[in-house]
Amino acid sequence: MSESQPSVEDIRGVFRLVNACCENWDDPEAWQATLLEGVTQMIDCQATQLQLARPSANPELPDIVPLASSGWIESWHEDVYRQSVADTTRPTMPNAGSVIAPAVGDGSAAAFTRTMVVPDDVWYGCEFYQQYVEPLGLDEWVMAIRAAPQFRAMIMFGGSRRSGEPTYEARRVQLLGILAEEIVPLMGTRLSLEGQVSKAGLTARQRQTLELLLDGLSEKQVARELGLSPATVHDYIVRLHRHFDVSSRGELLSYFIKRRPKGSP
Repeated sequence: MSESQPSVEDIRGVFRLVNACCENWDDPEAWQATLLEGVTQMIDCQATQLQLARPSANPELPDIVPLASSGWIESWHEDVYRQSVADTTRPTMPNAGSVIAPAVGDGSAAAFTRTMVVPDDVWYGCEFYQQYVEPLGLDEWVMAIRAAPQFRAMIMFGGSRRSGEPTYEARRVQLLGILAEEIVPLMGTRLSLEGQVSKAGLTARQRQTLELLLDGLSEKQVARELGLSPATVHDYIVRLHRHFDVSSRGELLSYFIKRRPKGSP
């Protein structure tokens, strides 16, 4: 088998990563961190981003909502990234329309490197690179994109390497596309996002109480396990019911058995 093609073990690694994300399905921050850490290792990059993109009137300037990012060389670099996607007057990335087009077309995942989209002479001479990429010490990027009908949008994720490093090997690009094909349909349906009812916003004690309830312990047993009074644990449970919009322990357990986020992101 050619080294340019993913191995069976490579592909198994993709599914292990998807499963690892699903283990944290009800904690958006946790599964997104797991995803980005896995992407970093998969494509061997420095900084990674996960974002939602919607086409706009200008096909070269899509509306982008950042969901998560990691690996910035300096802490202030994340601010620059967020400014770059929030600024509706930002300089456009050359050929951005060709990035969005695959997901708008047949809906399958597409993955591509910068060199597949923008030639060197255009890239290094454009305002987008000079204003938002070069100052961060980054350069070559690879991105996967897949339609997400559940959001009426696209999900994009990938990463950038440090300046001076080579572009991405074909094997890594293909793996990123396989990952997008598998995980994007789970976002907002199997994997909760911010704005959906999830563990996000629970205190540490509330999380501990919830985990013990899911393990089958009664209120009294939870109180003994945590060294708390039954009244305190009962208060935590009332707050859990309110948080997850349920009226009984049965409904609470059912929510986790069904493993489907409630509400709209």
